[in-house]
Amino acid sequence: MSLFRRSVAIMVGLLLLFSAGIFAIEVHQTRASLAERQQADVDNLAQALSLSLVPFVEIGDWTSAETLMRAAADGGAVRQIRLEAVGQEEPLVIGSRRESETPGWFQHLVALPNAVSEREISGGWSALGSVRIASESAGAYDQLWSLALQMLTWMAVGMVGAVLLCVLGFKLLLGPLNRLARSIADMQIDGFDTPLQPSRIRELQGITESVNRLGARLNQQFEQQAEQVVRLQRMTEQDAVSQLGNRAYLSRSLDEWLSAPVGGALVILRIDHLQELYRRDGFEARDQAIRSLGSHLQGAQLGGRAVLAARLSAEEFALILPDCDDETRERWLEETLNRLDDVVDANPLAETRSEHTRAGVVLKESGMTREGALARADSALRDAIELSRRWVVVRPENTLAARGRQEWRQVIDHALTERNVSFVAQPVLMIDGSELHREVFVRLNEGDIQHPAYAFLPVINHFQMGALLDRAVLESLGERAGQFEGRLAINLTADSLVDQAAYRRLIGWLESHPRFAAMLDLEVSEEIALEHLDIVQQLFRSAHRLGARCGVDRFARNLQAMAYLARLRPDYVKIDQGFFVREEVDTEFLRSLCMAAHQVESRVIVTRVESDEQRQRVEAVGADGYQGYLAPISPLTLQ
Repeated sequence: MSLFRRSVAIMVGLLLLFSAGIFAIEVHQTRASLAERQQADVDNLAQALSLSLVPFVEIGDWTSAETLMRAAADGGAVRQIRLEAVGQEEPLVIGSRRESETPGWFQHLVALPNAVSEREISGGWSALGSVRIASESAGAYDQLWSLALQMLTWMAVGMVGAVLLCVLGFKLLLGPLNRLARSIADMQIDGFDTPLQPSRIRELQGITESVNRLGARLNQQFEQQAEQVVRLQRMTEQDAVSQLGNRAYLSRSLDEWLSAPVGGALVILRIDHLQELYRRDGFEARDQAIRSLGSHLQGAQLGGRAVLAARLSAEEFALILPDCDDETRERWLEETLNRLDDVVDANPLAETRSEHTRAGVVLKESGMTREGALARADSALRDAIELSRRWVVVRPENTLAARGRQEWRQVIDHALTERNVSFVAQPVLMIDGSELHREVFVRLNEGDIQHPAYAFLPVINHFQMGALLDRAVLESLGERAGQFEGRLAINLTADSLVDQAAYRRLIGWLESHPRFAAMLDLEVSEEIALEHLDIVQQLFRSAHRLGARCGVDRFARNLQAMAYLARLRPDYVKIDQGFFVREEVDTEFLRSLCMAAHQVESRVIVTRVESDEQRQRVEAVGADGYQGYLAPISPLTLQ
C-alpha cells in the first residue's frame, strides 16, 4: 500500500474513532438525562395522584378513582398505574401500552432503566392505601433514536468532508515526495546523468542531496572502470605507433564481421614508400608518417559508417569497409589512397602524383573464413603490385552471393509483402542454466528455399528496407503471441530508428500490443547505438515502460565509446566470444569489461560459445550467460 493510501487510511481511522467516541458520549449523556427526567416525571405524577385519590378512596368511589387514574395514564408516559386501598379486595390496575419506532437492537444496546414510583394514600393518622406508577420508555427511546440519526447524519457529512480535505492535503504534502520517487525511479532507467532538482521541503533536501551525491559517485566509478577497460584494451589490441588496432584487434574484428549478417569488404593496403623513408631519413621519420597515416585512417568513414582499421606490419594496413555499392567503394578507395600518398610523400612541385599505395580488396561472401579472407586479400594486393594498379577487387565465387541486388530486392519485397517468412530461434542461457530468452532469426521463403539473414540483410541495408523487415517480423510474431513460451529477442535495424515516421509506427505498434511487448527483448547493435544514441535512449525508455527489456548486440567493438552505456543502461549486452578465446587477451581485461557492464546493471552475454571449455572461461571472467552451439538454433516452436 502506498504512503498516500496509508496516510488517508490512518486519518479515516482516527476520524472514525473520534466520531465513535463523541457519538457514544453524547448518546450516553442523553440516555442518562432521559432516565432522570423520566424518573422525576413518575415521582411527580405519583405524588399528585396520591393526593387526588384521597377523597375517592375515603368514600369508596372506585369509579371516580378509576376515571382519574385513566386520565393520568392518557399522556402516554405511563405504562401502568396500580391502586391498592383498604376495603378493596383486588387492586385497581390501569395499563397503557405504546409501540416504539426505535429498532430493537438499539433499544437493547442503550437500554433505559424502568422508572417506578410508589406513594401512600394518607387518610389522617392511618394509610388508606398506595398507588404505584411504572413509566413507559417508548417515547424516550424514540427521542434517543432521533438524536442518534441526526448525529450519524452530520458525522457522515463531516467525515466525507474531512476525508476530501485530507486527500487534497496529503496530495499537496506528498507531491514533492512523489516527484522525488518518480525521479529516482527514472534514474534506474535513464541513469544519473541529470541530477535531481533541489527540494524546497526541508525534510527532503537531505534525500535529494544524498541521491545526487550517490549518482555522481556511481558515474565516477563507471567512468573510472571504463577508462581502465580502454587502457587494458589499448595494451592488448592497439598498435603503439599508429594508434590503430593491431593483429589481435583485426582477428577479433574479422571474426565478428564474418559472423554478422552484414556485407562489406576487406582491404589490405601496402605503402612501400614507408620503407624508403626508413632507409633515407631513419625510423623517426617513418614513425611520424605512420602516426599521420593512423590519424587519417582512425576516423575514416564510408557512407556515414565507420571503417575499422588495423596495422599489420611496417608497411601494411588492413581495413574493413561497410557495405555499399561498387561505385561508392571505388570512389572512396581512390580518394583514400590519394590522401595516404600525400601523407607519406607530399610534393606540391611535382607535375604528376606518385602512387605509393596499393590495395587488395575482397568482397564478403557467405561461408568465408578469416584465414580465407586474409589470403584472398593478400593475393589481390600482390596482383595489384605486379600489375601496377592502385587496387584489385576479388568478387564472390558462389552464384548465390553474386546474385544481383535488384533481383534480391524483388525476392525480399515479395516475401515481406506476402509475409512469406519463417523463424528459427536460439536460446540464451545463463550460467545457472536458466534461459534469458530465445533470439529470433528470420528466414525469407522463396519457393522451397529458405534464405538465411546473412544472405539478404546486406541488400536490405543497402536499399534501407530494414523498417519493413522489422514490421513484418513483429506483426508475424504478434499474430501468434499466445503460442510462444518465454521471452523472444528481436534485433532491430537502423532504418526503424533513423526514420521518424518508422520509429513512431514501431512505438505505436508496441503500445497497441502491450502483452506481446512485455514478452520481447529488443536489441540494437553497438554501431546503431553509437550513431543514434538519443533515439535509442528514447526507444529503451519506451520499451521499459511497456515491460520489455533492451540489449546491445555486438558490444565492445568500440571500447573507446563505452560511456554510452551509462545513458542507455541496457538490461544486457552481447559480446562476441572472440574476446574470450584468444590467448593474448589478458583475463584482467575481460573481468574489467564485465565489471564495467555490471556497473550499469547490465548482464554480459557471450555469443558464439562453441565448447564447454569456452563456457567455463566465460564463467571464470564474470560473464552472466552465453549463446552458441552448446544451445543450437532450432525452429521457433509453438505451444
